[in-house]
Amino acid sequence: MPPYWPLTGGAFAIPSFPFARGVGRVPVLAAASFATSTQSFVYAGLLNEMSHDLGVPLAQAGQLGSAFALAFGLSAIPMAALCARVPRRRLMVLALAAMALLNLGMALAPNFGTLLVLRVLCGVAAAVIVPSASAAAAVLAPPEHRARALAMVMGGTTAAFLLGIPLGSVVGSAFGWHGAFGLMTVLCAGSALAIRALLPEIPGEGRGSGGLRVLRRPGVLPMMGLAYLCFTGSFATSAYIGPAVNAVSGLSGGAVGVMQALSGVASILGLPIGSRLYEKSGIRAARLMPGIIVAAQLLQAALLLGFLHGSVLVIPAQALALLASSAGIFAIMPMVQARLVALAPDARSVVLAANASGIYLGQASGAALGGAAIAVAGLPGMSIAGALAATCALALAMRVARGAHSSGS
Repeated sequence: MPPYWPLTGGAFAIPSFPFARGVGRVPVLAAASFATSTQSFVYAGLLNEMSHDLGVPLAQAGQLGSAFALAFGLSAIPMAALCARVPRRRLMVLALAAMALLNLGMALAPNFGTLLVLRVLCGVAAAVIVPSASAAAAVLAPPEHRARALAMVMGGTTAAFLLGIPLGSVVGSAFGWHGAFGLMTVLCAGSALAIRALLPEIPGEGRGSGGLRVLRRPGVLPMMGLAYLCFTGSFATSAYIGPAVNAVSGLSGGAVGVMQALSGVASILGLPIGSRLYEKSGIRAARLMPGIIVAAQLLQAALLLGFLHGSVLVIPAQALALLASSAGIFAIMPMVQARLVALAPDARSVVLAANASGIYLGQASGAALGGAAIAVAGLPGMSIAGALAATCALALAMRVARGAHSSGS
């Protein structure tokens, strides 16, 4: 019996092996997602040290996050179309190996310009991995377990916020920011080896139903916009979490990593909450999440302006702000993803890439917006700017909800 049963036209394939054997291999895809997501802001708690060592302003050092996320967001959709026919295992191994080499180069980078160029290239490589991992999970799982498999891959992102990014701060406190990129070299290389050893070869897909034209379908771009604005609002502060925590509470180094781990705790809460709300109320439930992000960013701004200064409540209050903002973006993720697949079930790889683009473009815009606001108004400005972006997300979510209600979906 062949390992895959092709669907119409041979453009997609469903594995013939049973659930335990198929989905049992999905964790290796979650490991790839973990390595890629950790890459995003592995150095976030080390920005002050990087700024000093590289001789650049803090706001400029923060644009390393923008460079990676912008490269990812702009290249994810065209790369998904370009690489559609390449077998998934081969594609992911090559992209992860490229990321490992690029991170080694970043660990040895002599100046900010070199580091910036390598971050852009790393973002393009990462843009291949995340949609490919989700598409591979959909192939490995039988239809009745496909949602579970996709959630497992998304769990790699949550694990990055819980363990990977804080680990970067801990390693960086011991070995400097060079060590954080060295850690990424090991994670990417290990993930590439694991996929090569444990994952079966998975056929590539056809070019889908119209390729990039799927973005013209009603509702697709608003979903991308919703993810984009929510992540912009949250990451205006998250991209500078090290300086923000240090300014409010005086914590630094490994202690910042502990505060960053709250994003992972938030993901554990946000993903199931978002999934259940979507199952109960559809995309109309998304209206709640931008409102939570607005409130969290306003609390963060108040703390940076001196609210609760000297109080024993200042650290719990900042922890609450971080927890609420991260929970909001992780809850919106499955809502947007499920809605996009429902809007274009015949072009899943492209719309999943579109979802990733919205997320990473939001991260890039958030880091850029936060950096610009810091330059103009100091650290409190970044959270005020984040609140404004999240307010725009709230307005869009209300519009999407009205459209879904009028169409009965």
